[in-house]
Amino acid sequence: MAEIEYSGIKIGGSKLLLIVPLVGTIVGGLWGGFELYSRYLSMEEQISAYVAPDLSGIEATVALFKQDNEATKELVIDMRNSTREDIATLYKNLDKQDLRNRANVESVRSMITAFEGRLADKMARLDDQIDGLEEKLDLRIKRALENPLNK
Repeated sequence: MAEIEYSGIKIGGSKLLLIVPLVGTIVGGLWGGFELYSRYLSMEEQISAYVAPDLSGIEATVALFKQDNEATKELVIDMRNSTREDIATLYKNLDKQDLRNRANVESVRSMITAFEGRLADKMARLDDQIDGLEEKLDLRIKRALENPLNK
């Protein structure tokens, strides 16, 4: 087997199989640590060099939207109040119209009742007149039949 001697220390092949990966791992870990440290420094530079963007235009737009929103809310409130008043007025007018209609219906009913009463009276008088005429006609027919020469 192969042996390596360094400063009086002899290392055989089987020990080399353990030492080489160990050294590779240590060197890789050190390289990773240095790389991590350099990235940290780079990130720190970027963070310290960061300047916040100018959001004044967006803030102005948001303020305009808030004003428009408040104006819209006021308009909606006014419209609701106006609509409620309009509906209340409409209901009052409908109630008044309903009362007038009911009064008109009652008036028409009383007129119809009065008309029916007068019509019934006239019909009764007409029936009486017809009965009277029938009696007179029967009487004349009877006289005429009893005495054809007498008129």
